[in-house]
Amino acid sequence: MFDQIPLLQPFAEAADILAAVDDWPALYDVERLASNTVPVVAAVYFDDMYVDADLSLDTARRVGNVRPWVTNEYEHDGLRSGSVVERLMDMLAGKV
Repeated sequence: MFDQIPLLQPFAEAADILAAVDDWPALYDVERLASNTVPVVAAVYFDDMYVDADLSLDTARRVGNVRPWVTNEYEHDGLRSGSVVERLMDMLAGKV
């Protein structure tokens, strides 16, 4: 992508440097995420062309206190729809 997309080309060298690193530390503390008590709601777009719904749902199961809303009414950019945000806020408020 960094070679093919003109807007990304200036970042190609940096992307190559980052891609060559193979000793990254763990990005997330899985145990800490599992013990989360903060209410979290998430829209999972079943037919999302960029994010696999099964991976999203697996993540939601691993993080404590997450309520996913699975829908095929919207695409990847569904959050831009006011109704998606409204639905998520209703979920947080216990209305849904």
